[in-house]
Amino acid sequence: MVVILNAIVVSLLSVVVAKVQKKCVLELPTSGSHDVYCDVIPYKIDLNHTDGMTKLDISQNNLNGIYIYSDKKKTLPTLDVSRNNILSPCHVAINNMVSVDSMILSFNKIYNFSMCSDIRNLTLSWNYIKSLNKTDMVNASSLEVLDLGNNFILWIENDTFVGMPDLQWLDLRGNALTRISEKTLPSTTLRYLDVSENYDLDRTTVFQPFENLVELNIAKNAELAPVVLGSGPRLQALDASYTNLTEIPVTPAPLLGSLILSGNMIRTVNSGDLDGFPLLHLLNISANHIKIVEDDAFGRLDLLILLDLSDNLLETVPKSLPESLEKLNLESNRIQNLGVEDFEGCKRLKILNVRKNNIQHIQDFTFASLLFLDTLDLSENPIKMITREMLAGPVKLKVLKLERLMAPETPTFPFTDTRYLNRIQLAHSKHLAKILLNDSAVLSSMFQLEYLDLTECNVTSLPNRLPYHMPKIKTLILNELKCIESWLRDWLCEIYTSEDQHYKLHKSELRLRNYQLKKFKSSVESVQCRRNDGYFQQVFDSEYCATLTTIPTYRVTTTTIEQAAVFARLRSKEDPKNSHVLAKKTHSGVIVFVCVVLLLILLATGTVWVKIKGDTIKRLHWRQNKVDVDYQSIEIKNLESFSHVERW
Repeated sequence: MVVILNAIVVSLLSVVVAKVQKKCVLELPTSGSHDVYCDVIPYKIDLNHTDGMTKLDISQNNLNGIYIYSDKKKTLPTLDVSRNNILSPCHVAINNMVSVDSMILSFNKIYNFSMCSDIRNLTLSWNYIKSLNKTDMVNASSLEVLDLGNNFILWIENDTFVGMPDLQWLDLRGNALTRISEKTLPSTTLRYLDVSENYDLDRTTVFQPFENLVELNIAKNAELAPVVLGSGPRLQALDASYTNLTEIPVTPAPLLGSLILSGNMIRTVNSGDLDGFPLLHLLNISANHIKIVEDDAFGRLDLLILLDLSDNLLETVPKSLPESLEKLNLESNRIQNLGVEDFEGCKRLKILNVRKNNIQHIQDFTFASLLFLDTLDLSENPIKMITREMLAGPVKLKVLKLERLMAPETPTFPFTDTRYLNRIQLAHSKHLAKILLNDSAVLSSMFQLEYLDLTECNVTSLPNRLPYHMPKIKTLILNELKCIESWLRDWLCEIYTSEDQHYKLHKSELRLRNYQLKKFKSSVESVQCRRNDGYFQQVFDSEYCATLTTIPTYRVTTTTIEQAAVFARLRSKEDPKNSHVLAKKTHSGVIVFVCVVLLLILLATGTVWVKIKGDTIKRLHWRQNKVDVDYQSIEIKNLESFSHVERW
């Protein structure tokens, strides 16, 4: 029956589809797959030459239908036909020799559900399906995953999914459903169910018969809150955000690991409210009205890793936070002070966000116990002064956010342990930005920094030795620069050559396109500075950069000798103004290269001579005050313990 139906569909489509103007040969390049462009994407796609391919992408080609075929058995894990003009899943015809595991048909023009191919994973989101009937599912017995999100489904016939014994994952988000039950859904097999954003699901909806559910999403269904009570003994993840809950559900769910209750009307978290979730590792109670958290409310959650209490009314940091906690979000509350005892028990904390509170004072060494802290956000708080003692302690901090901080009384840049720091955000913090750029001691220790945001900081000029201080910097955000930085042009060339402007597909993916992608534009190409006469000038000079590289059209990993000389000058310890001769002529790089080769030859010769002399040169002696010190072994321990280590 399926074979006959396929033959009919193929014959009908062959009449509609225009003749192929140019054949597109699908042979995987030996260097890996990339986009294949054709004047017209052919109606028939031959897979005979595509051994080992994991994904075929034919999206965004205005196709009405497609026929995938092969003369020998082929397995295609993923077929992407999204963003076309397909009217029915049956218009994607697949012959019996090709086995497709997953098909993506999102953003097409499908009005009715239908199946003509043996598919396990089908995505039909963002189409125009209005209802589901038993007759629609005749050939869908093999489906395990079905995504029908963001359609217009208003009604599902009873027993629609009876003939789908393997269906485990069903997504019905963003539709117009008003009621669901064990008769409309496969209650015995489902493990994942998403009915969020239907808005009109009523209180008569019952989830208790869905005893095998592992994940349930009922978010943004304002009348569905009571359904949470008794939602399945095997449940591991529940999203009940924006469902008008007034308190934390107290129903026992011993396997629950993720609980999202954001956007509700919860006012208090009492001790014992969360005792029914002993395995909880993620708890999100953001955007509620929480003002009171009892001291031991989170204390017994021994496995809790992420706690989100942002957008509430808290005036202090909750007590008895679990030792297992790694991410704590307290943004947009009313916290006024931070003290040592607030985070004493959080030995594993990696990310701390106290942005947009009312913090006026931070006790010295508040973060000293947070040895694994990776990200710290203190932005948008009315702190008048930040001292180095306030931020002392986090030795492995990578991201520091101090945005929109006036801090007018801050004497020096408040963070000095910058060995691992790779991102600093100082947007709208004019005073802190000024201190940083004028503190050469702090700048010289930022050799791991890759990202620096100085937006709206009134910074119009940069230190000439900035590339030396920050050799790994790749992103620098400013509002406006004066055209006086002579080294900036070379720096932009270096960043430009290191960027990858090609979209790289997976090694075994193939993308069919009937148009050329737009040329990538590098972010450095738009960098401008203001001249003394008030006009803006583009800093990036593509012609100049082209003289420093052998292939200007594409990014290359190997640089020329001339290019290396220019970039080395940026990193040199001397003032760049006094070392510009390194890049004046192209043959100067060749001379340096020859000198290095000769030096290596001399060193090799010297090594042979030393070996012949035997014991003539054995030891290095340091003579001072007539005392011989024999340095056969030198050991330096714990340089990191010093407050500042000069760069060697």
